[in-house]
Amino acid sequence: MRCREVSRLLTRSAGPALDPGRTERLDAHVKACPDCRALRSRLERVRASLAGAPVPEPLPYFHERLRARIDERLRPAPAPLWIRWSIRAVPASLLLIGFFVGAIIFLSPAVDEEMSPPVALLLQNANPLSETITLLDDTAENKSLNVIFAVNERAAGRRFGP
Repeated sequence: MRCREVSRLLTRSAGPALDPGRTERLDAHVKACPDCRALRSRLERVRASLAGAPVPEPLPYFHERLRARIDERLRPAPAPLWIRWSIRAVPASLLLIGFFVGAIIFLSPAVDEEMSPPVALLLQNANPLSETITLLDDTAENKSLNVIFAVNERAAGRRFGP
């Protein structure tokens, strides 16, 4: 054992008892070391002089002050302002998002099967003139074919228009 460990054990020897193996090593070191032997004798004299002394009473309200200090150290620190606001903002923002999603779902117009084609095209943001534009953008060859088919249909007895 080293002297530092022996001095620590000697000052704590008034507390709980040591295990037998450690006590034997402590006694062996104290017998061999004159410094540790002197420390033990000083500690024994101090304990003997304090043995008959009365235990002093604590100051008035000592326990209340001690309890208040312990409670103060155990109390959590207040959260910063931005954390408190963010905790309140999360439910509010989720509520707003839910409101907007519900409004979009319930207030958006549904495209019915019974609607007229121009109304359905307008509600779908589609261009109603897209078919006309494709006819006008056709090449001259495609225009000629369309004219030939129209003439053949008229000759077959199908009449379009007035």
